[in-house]
Amino acid sequence: MMNPGEEAVARSRFLQWLPVVEREQRRNLHEYFESSGTWNVDFVIMMGLSTALAAFGLLNNSAAAVIGAMLVAPLMSPLLGAGFALVQGNFRLFRSCIKAMSYGTVIALLVSLIIGLITPGYDPTAEIEARGQVNLLDLGVALASGMAAAYATARPNLAATLSGVAIAAALVPPLAVVGIAAASGEFALSGYSAALFLTNVVAIILGAGLVFRLVGVQGALGESTAPLWAQRARIGLILATVVLIIPLGNRLQTQLDQGQVRAASYPLPTEVRDIILEKVDSEPGIEVVAMARYATAPEAGAQVILAAEVPVPHGFVDYIEGAIRSVSGPDAIVRVTILQAAAGAALEAPEIEEEEG
Repeated sequence: MMNPGEEAVARSRFLQWLPVVEREQRRNLHEYFESSGTWNVDFVIMMGLSTALAAFGLLNNSAAAVIGAMLVAPLMSPLLGAGFALVQGNFRLFRSCIKAMSYGTVIALLVSLIIGLITPGYDPTAEIEARGQVNLLDLGVALASGMAAAYATARPNLAATLSGVAIAAALVPPLAVVGIAAASGEFALSGYSAALFLTNVVAIILGAGLVFRLVGVQGALGESTAPLWAQRARIGLILATVVLIIPLGNRLQTQLDQGQVRAASYPLPTEVRDIILEKVDSEPGIEVVAMARYATAPEAGAQVILAAEVPVPHGFVDYIEGAIRSVSGPDAIVRVTILQAAAGAALEAPEIEEEEG
């Protein structure tokens, strides 16, 4: 068995400047992950409470509550433990951490789904919509978070920085959005939030394993004899990351082409949308072009754009404005724009033919 000095010599010259985790520290890390990454009563309670805190914070558009949920959520420990176990080749610890993560995910989904069912017709706040804007940048954030968390865990003097890493990783809020959105029939938003959570899980385990290996954590028999299951798991994580890069990269490119990485507009509350659509359906010749809430000036406020090939009835615009203010408040900024079309004209945009040559 090599001592810490021999381990440093055995490493690449390029990596010798990195600190080495000594044998006693590795033993302490193993004990820490065995206790903090295990499925038990404490884990269940903290998982349920953190999810509830995140769900209510998301519904209330409270960034402070969402951040608080990130800090108390226990999911980071089993993910780091899984990365540590992969490097050590410790199947028992890896299985325990994956079990805790999986059961914790189920608990989070159930809690968020229940909260979504008891709060029907929720207003999709900016905090909720933000979890549906997953792209390649989120993969980078998760990978860096996993690496930073692993390094801070391996270096006791950096333990205070773990709270900041927990905020950056954001594991519980996406899970809360999955349940809330699914309960209200917003399945696209639910799916994108699930993709964000999956991205975080894969990247954090991979990043943590990489850092633990670089600081000298390894199995008793060395890296060359890593168990077959560990080799396959690493390959699977790498392949999953490569697979995620393609759709996440395409989504980022689409957002950049649209001139933004995060959405500047958000849907109107479900209750308001239903009222507007019902009113428009009752008036032949009028169609909805767009309706949204804008979070940035000078467009800040709710905006509804309609196309009409018939004269708009008296009081029609006042009805829509009143419907929005009845939910958003009497002081809400509301703009209703009518695009008047000639009678019999198609309301859809005309097709543009390409010129030959």
